[in-house]
Amino acid sequence: MQTPASPPAYGSEPTPAPPVQPPTPPQGGLTPTGSTWKVAGGLIVLAFMIVAFAGGMLVERLIVQESDAAPAASSGMDVSQFSEAIELVEDHYVDQAAIDPDKLLEGGIDGMLATLGDTGHTRYLTAEETRAETEGLSGGYVGVGIQVDSRDGAIVVVTPIDSSPAMEAGVRAGDVLLQVDGVDVTGQTVDEVVGIVRGDEGSEVTLTFQREGEAQPLEFRLTRRRIEVSAVSWTMLDGNVADIRLSQFSSGAGDDIQRALQEAIDAGATAVILDLRNNPGGYVNEAVKIASTFTPEGEVMYISQVRDGSRSEHKATSQPVFIGDLPLVVLINEGSASSSEIVSGSIGNGNPNATLIGTTTFGTGTVLSSFPMDDGASMLLGTELWLTPQGDLIRDTGVDPDVQVELAEGESAFVPINGVPANIADIADAQLTWAMDVLADALAGVTP
Repeated sequence: MQTPASPPAYGSEPTPAPPVQPPTPPQGGLTPTGSTWKVAGGLIVLAFMIVAFAGGMLVERLIVQESDAAPAASSGMDVSQFSEAIELVEDHYVDQAAIDPDKLLEGGIDGMLATLGDTGHTRYLTAEETRAETEGLSGGYVGVGIQVDSRDGAIVVVTPIDSSPAMEAGVRAGDVLLQVDGVDVTGQTVDEVVGIVRGDEGSEVTLTFQREGEAQPLEFRLTRRRIEVSAVSWTMLDGNVADIRLSQFSSGAGDDIQRALQEAIDAGATAVILDLRNNPGGYVNEAVKIASTFTPEGEVMYISQVRDGSRSEHKATSQPVFIGDLPLVVLINEGSASSSEIVSGSIGNGNPNATLIGTTTFGTGTVLSSFPMDDGASMLLGTELWLTPQGDLIRDTGVDPDVQVELAEGESAFVPINGVPANIADIADAQLTWAMDVLADALAGVTP
């Protein structure tokens, strides 16, 4: 891994939002095929596009298939004690108003799953949370458009979603959510906050944030709306370098990447930057399509491992648009998780013209299967691990860049706007400017 001795010779701009710190483990998204949905343990973009890094989800990996495994034999545990405990609480606890049978049951299931040690991945979703998860992965949602992470009891904005009410109003990465409609959310889980922020299309919600450097909290009154937006945006940078950003692996992302890449090639692109920074994951079938767009057909993209230790290789498939011999940089950081790690690991292993730049990815790696329950709830269970093409575990280690570059204090990842050219000298993004330097050398035939 190379470490730059000094920043590249490009310009800067006024200080934007502070860089995003590493999230807690993300989880997965899903596509139904029957009674079992295969989920990729990444973050699920919920109703207001919350990407719940800490106990939330989006796809770490999503393989759509039904489970044909026979149910495991019973362990012989006596579950009557659980029922007895609930009865004792209901019959004798002094504060009867505090007794909520549904919450007692949910708490019992949560406690059981917590003993498995797969914190932030394996979990129980209520019927409402399951519906929100499904909606979030559809590529469209009703909400205000922020991705958040739970850190030390605080709800922190990872990034506002492109073209969302939150971004339009000026919400920034790093803002700490204090209140929703005057209700203090400090210490609440991401799911609990989702329940407060969610609402009907056209309704309003007031979010109060604390921003670093601001003495007083900032208040934003936002109107919830249905947002149908592609996860892909791109622009042409200096020297006909196409900067393609993928914010998540939602439904249709693979086709959108193909479209953007073809548009860039038609516009004369001589090199490509694929920006996966702060991309928490998404459907694994979209990851396969996107990885195959940049990885030669037949190359191993990732390896999955099941509970008996057996492993399966998953290889790149033929795609209508393939990047070919164009120089390529993939930007990654600590917010790149799950499917982002599949794609970056695949490209780094299989494309000799590619360079990974940024910081080590988050390090998810548990594949989740979603098991629907009778009341509309679901249980997400870690059923597989995924590994790099070399067979190395991604979980807790992540994917390392070829060139380690940190964003400078006050910098944030550049977000391209479709159809609006950008000058790298006007962008304060050290990782992007290093990418431009690497590509300039590649186009000039200079060996790094």
